[in-house]
Amino acid sequence: MADGNHSGGLRIIHVVSSLGVGGMERMLLQLASAQQSAGHQVAILALRGGPLQHEAATRSLRTHVLGGGRFARVVSASRVFLAAQPDIVHVHNPTSLHYAVLSKMTPRASIIVTLHGDQDTHARLGSNFEWRLTSSAVVVSNAALTTLRLSRCAGPLTVIHNGIESTSIAASGTKARLENHDVLVGVMVARIDGRKGHGTLIRGLHDLKNSGINIRVLVIGDGAERGKVEQHARALALDEKHIQFLGRRSDIDDLLSAADFFVLPSDIEGLPMAILEAMAHGLPIVASNVGGIPEIIDDEREGLLFPAGDATALALAIRRLASDPFLRRRLGDAARQRVSAQFSLNAMVRKYDDVYADAMRGRRVTA
Repeated sequence: MADGNHSGGLRIIHVVSSLGVGGMERMLLQLASAQQSAGHQVAILALRGGPLQHEAATRSLRTHVLGGGRFARVVSASRVFLAAQPDIVHVHNPTSLHYAVLSKMTPRASIIVTLHGDQDTHARLGSNFEWRLTSSAVVVSNAALTTLRLSRCAGPLTVIHNGIESTSIAASGTKARLENHDVLVGVMVARIDGRKGHGTLIRGLHDLKNSGINIRVLVIGDGAERGKVEQHARALALDEKHIQFLGRRSDIDDLLSAADFFVLPSDIEGLPMAILEAMAHGLPIVASNVGGIPEIIDDEREGLLFPAGDATALALAIRRLASDPFLRRRLGDAARQRVSAQFSLNAMVRKYDDVYADAMRGRRVTA
């Protein structure tokens, strides 16, 4: 990406609500790290801290956590922007937009907003004034073009699918197994927030309980609904032989390498990084047919898709994988090939380069 301003590359600040462990935050860290490696000056501005703050430090990414109340945040954010003099202020979800617009007090900041979901579920979508100060808006799936209705954002939305680092792509080979070979091990990685379909998973596992097939799903993630979800599992007499709640983990790659399949029964979804990461490990995917998921998984090719909320269909898909090792291998191989060919970090970075360049030239990007 041509600089046009100074020899040290662009000055980029990514703005996000928190440094939690969700897919949006992981995507942000990978994008920011790649941009820094390309010679740009990159920093992250977060309203709140979180577990990924440590990972940002290990990647040598400068982070500014605002904290405090709104007035204190406004003062702190203003100081960051005045000191950094950014060329690009990249906002991840519009709940942070009202802080990002403070960058307009500097002479050359262009504001880019990426919407990581596929529905208008954000607590605060931003005012008409704030959207008029943005240069471009990006969505992570084609599905979002039809479900998002941002009349406040002048100009079309641009689609840029998420991508993952090549180092995350697992090499083919024999996987280390977590358990005995007579247990089919699944993994689900998602925030437990009432929207990722944990209840559907539990009902599906209950349907499979007396099927004669030994299945265990490892649930990775935390959230406000975790206690309720665990109680639901206990009420259906599902114990650790059937489902284990592992909370937040730092060894997700190891757990994916040791699994037989990946499951994500979300009720709503953008373009989940968790599925891309599972595909990179060569896992067959069982997922709901919502949001951007069908854009990365073709039913019967890289995985098995089912209607959101349909526990019976979920159970049937898992039963098929359990009874057919060839199907698991075929779907997993196709998943690995597709994520490597179509959803790389480099491809995503190049597309954002184009968005940044057009924004700095003072025109909006067309879809």
